[in-house]
Amino acid sequence: MATTGASLLTSASILLLDEDRIRWPLPELVGWINEAQRAIVLAKPSAKSESVVISLIAGTLQSLTNTDHLALLRIPRNIVTEGPPRVGGRAIRPTTRELLDASSPGWHEPDTFAYKKDVRQYVYDEESPREFYVFPGNLGTGKIEAVVSVLPTRLTASGDVHDIDSYGASIGLPEPYAPVILDWVLYRAFSKDSMEADTGRAQLHYQAYATALGLKVQAERAYSPNTKARVQATG
Repeated sequence: MATTGASLLTSASILLLDEDRIRWPLPELVGWINEAQRAIVLAKPSAKSESVVISLIAGTLQSLTNTDHLALLRIPRNIVTEGPPRVGGRAIRPTTRELLDASSPGWHEPDTFAYKKDVRQYVYDEESPREFYVFPGNLGTGKIEAVVSVLPTRLTASGDVHDIDSYGASIGLPEPYAPVILDWVLYRAFSKDSMEADTGRAQLHYQAYATALGLKVQAERAYSPNTKARVQATG
């Protein structure tokens, strides 16, 4: 069952001992919920993802053009018909730049490797999460299916911003992330106060958030297409 904004806000107010939301008003808490959702997806891109069809341009270098798409997670296949229903074509395998450069140094050059409609392999660079390379280079007529990380839907009020019933919509991430979001909200709330005790509580909640989510570097490595490519290359 999806977690609603109202239930998350109620939990936060109870734990803050501020059920009348005087010290921490609803718009402030909602802002931190939205901040938490974005922070989670940036740290763990697979927290919010979807499968999309991307139209390719001519050449080897491609990019995510939709600004809501934060990072590439994987590319499963070519697309014959976008649909609906979506009809898939040849499967696409991840590889590494090092392998292609060593085996086919001229892979970017159409005179060496003719550009085609269908993609066989792709290269992803974690340093540029919205870009990727395809092999062979594309004619500009191909379409691929990609799984991408997306921005979560922001929690907004349907009516009065100070009425908790206005936040009955579901949060933008799946239910298992609700406790992680809550810890972030409590971390931000206690950080608002300068008292030593509250600062300590803020750090405890931040540690709980970080532990539940996992370290950013580990998450990026776990979900990187390059990790899959290395496993396949050595398997």
